[in-house]
Amino acid sequence: MERTAILIRPAARRPAAAGWAASLRDAWDELTLTDDERWLREARDPADVERRLKRLERGRAERFGRLDPLA
Repeated sequence: MERTAILIRPAARRPAAAGWAASLRDAWDELTLTDDERWLREARDPADVERRLKRLERGRAERFGRLDPLA
């Protein structure tokens, strides 16, 4: 019975390496974020981002308060 050898081309391995590099880059970005940056990333829409930025500008004590929808 004959068998044919299937060669793995280096191009076939590149997407996996690129995926690992992207996931490591994302993990590094997540590790280096400050608490304020993480809190801003949790915003749901642009209006929420603006509200959170205003709270950060006012001071850290208000950051942990409730978000007022009319603010």
